[in-house]
Amino acid sequence: MALRTPPVFAPPHSLPQLPDAALRVLTPADFPAWVRLRDEVLAGLVHPDMYVREADEAVFFAQHSLPRGHAIGVFLGAELVAYAMLGVPEPGEAGHLGAVAGLAPDAQARVAHLASCMVRAGWRGRQLQALLLKLRCALAQAYDRPLCLAMVSLHNAASCHNLLAHGMWIAWTGEIDGLQRHVLQIDLLGHARWDLGGSRLIAADDFAQLRAAAADGYCGIADAVDGPRRMLRYARRLPDAAAPGHAAVPR
Repeated sequence: MALRTPPVFAPPHSLPQLPDAALRVLTPADFPAWVRLRDEVLAGLVHPDMYVREADEAVFFAQHSLPRGHAIGVFLGAELVAYAMLGVPEPGEAGHLGAVAGLAPDAQARVAHLASCMVRAGWRGRQLQALLLKLRCALAQAYDRPLCLAMVSLHNAASCHNLLAHGMWIAWTGEIDGLQRHVLQIDLLGHARWDLGGSRLIAADDFAQLRAAAADGYCGIADAVDGPRRMLRYARRLPDAAAPGHAAVPR
């Protein structure tokens, strides 16, 4: 699917959390700044598995640029302080998260990847990840890709928490290229409901139990704390209660 021309975002004063910032789609000329931002963020990770760098970043950048996707940048003047990427994979394409999560081929054609999002340390705590998530979901809907999927490391508790807090759920857990990963999902045209009466808490680092719960039809819908240990709440999904045309917007 070839995407249309880049979207035009609202003017800088529309970002109350960062009034001097501007939003725009990244171009090939922004690639060096994008790499520098990633160098800084990845060097500061508390666990190396939180985000494993792509083998060929130039290819990854191109895969999430027109006509195959968008990379949205947040700029303060000439400085790139945050970015987030959206991809629109075709069914059967290598790395398609819909195939990983077991979606049917017709559903895979409606998938968008929420591929990567990073914020420089000095600009965190300003809800930039939430803003970039909403923008990417809006773009996905515009391109008729309402099934948004994201891959997250089991060690990346912050990203997992942020995605769950904005209405996504863990649809699958397993190994991707030898790495333990969750695949989170949101259906922007539906309203997911859960059987909370039959929910269960599973330790967020218990890979075997998380994988077994997903294989048994449970989805991770929220995180919780049980003493010193981070937990994930799993529940079975009930039939959607969405009216035709209803769109779910990340909170």
